[in-house]
Amino acid sequence: MVLTVVGIGSRQARDDAIGLDLVESLQKMPTQTNIAILLWENADALTVAHDLLELDGPVLVVDCADMGVDRGEWRTFSLEKGQIKHHHGSISTHGLGMAEALTIARELGFGHPVHLFGIQPFDLSPLPTLSSPMQERLPALLRALMATIHNLCPPDEQQVILLAEPLKRSILAMGVESKNSLAWGSRAQVTLSPPLGDLADPTARTALEEAVRRRMDDASPECIAVDLHPDMFPSLLGRRLARERGIPVIAVQHHFAHAAACMAESGLKESLALAFDGMGWGTDATLWGAELLHMVPGQSRRLGTFTPVPLPGGDAAVRRPVRQLLARRVDAGVEISAGWCQRLGLSATEAAIWTHQCRNHLHAPLSHAAGRLFDAFAAQLGVAPQTITHEGEPAIRLEALARSFSGKIFPHHHLPFSLREHGEMVYIDWRETFRQFPEDRVFGPDEAALWAYVFHQAVAAAMLAMVEFGTKRTGLGTVVLSGGVFMNKILTQRLAGDLQDRGYRVFQHQRVPTGDAGIALGQVWMIGGME
Repeated sequence: MVLTVVGIGSRQARDDAIGLDLVESLQKMPTQTNIAILLWENADALTVAHDLLELDGPVLVVDCADMGVDRGEWRTFSLEKGQIKHHHGSISTHGLGMAEALTIARELGFGHPVHLFGIQPFDLSPLPTLSSPMQERLPALLRALMATIHNLCPPDEQQVILLAEPLKRSILAMGVESKNSLAWGSRAQVTLSPPLGDLADPTARTALEEAVRRRMDDASPECIAVDLHPDMFPSLLGRRLARERGIPVIAVQHHFAHAAACMAESGLKESLALAFDGMGWGTDATLWGAELLHMVPGQSRRLGTFTPVPLPGGDAAVRRPVRQLLARRVDAGVEISAGWCQRLGLSATEAAIWTHQCRNHLHAPLSHAAGRLFDAFAAQLGVAPQTITHEGEPAIRLEALARSFSGKIFPHHHLPFSLREHGEMVYIDWRETFRQFPEDRVFGPDEAALWAYVFHQAVAAAMLAMVEFGTKRTGLGTVVLSGGVFMNKILTQRLAGDLQDRGYRVFQHQRVPTGDAGIALGQVWMIGGME
């Protein structure tokens, strides 16, 4: 697989040229053989669309982008088919019509993944040189770009993780649909493949099939591990191969695998874990993603979560954060008025349908996920887009908003949640947070930043309460943190500090990503400890 890195920009508007300058710097450095480098300066939409069609593989666009984060910051995200048309400034600031170009290319059959390495500008005034602060950021941005390239298309190298305890069987773990990687576990070590990418891309699927065949030709595993979700491509492939080879296949729940990956690389035998992300298929037919777990080989169990809330329309609600805000208010017993709908740009028909879905559980799966809470609160503050353009966009905006806060917090700046124990589980309920704000509440920039900061404090406090419940149940004082939510630096630093202040030993990922690319390692750890 060849990754094409494309620098896009214009040299007539200061930081608009950052994509060109970064990729030009990259050209002067030794790079991997599976990387191609291009510069598209002052190209129009039709030219970009045409040039994309000439490429045979994934693309990384390096460009100045208005993403609502701190100036000079960078972000990488996937531009997914079906969402591209909603990108405007968040793809490009120099008017090349990138959204239109990508839409045209998709409609003409370009099916490979397109990723954006976006840099928030300092200055877009009409001058032919980068701003001084952006010039100072160039070395750090170049290092970040090289790390991103390595993650998207790494050299053909494997990573070996040594385990604290030997495995009870040899295992081939298939990973998950996005950010896929394979893992082979045998004796007391796990070998991780280079990341194979997003399996929505046919090229990545072919690469996965070839990697699996090569591995199984070398040695047949005693077991194949797959995700609990029945329709993921790696799960379907793993089940088919297990049938062909006559070997058992075992499904591993997504969040247990997240936590287990951190357990494996940290050399732990038993621990509490927080596994927080956007969603994963749960064992009870709901969508998990805010999980307190007791991790112990062969006997791991769930101890806590967020109270579930409907997702009206399923994935459609993820794409439209305001759907999630409506669901939160319906769940909290708050009236959905015509004035509230008008302020948020909803038609009465949309609101009525989504409310009916929530109340009657019609195509509205229940979600425990923390990522969805971030989406809804971003919509509450008015910082979520009408339609998201990349994974985690509302949460990224919310974190950037919280980082911009520099005022004081007073006691009345508080977001309430309730903690309810039921049997062996603890549930965190956020209904009071969404009851707190009247329907006509509009947030100015400073006030929105304050409440974004308070929200991060509240989520960290809820996580801490969950861990303390886990300690009461198990006596453990060790915690691992895993899942995409822990990419949020404000939240993670606050939580880790609070835990350490109370004497907890806190473990985070050091060698494998906290997101889905580490799932295969966790699948091996989970199955390897079973009798």
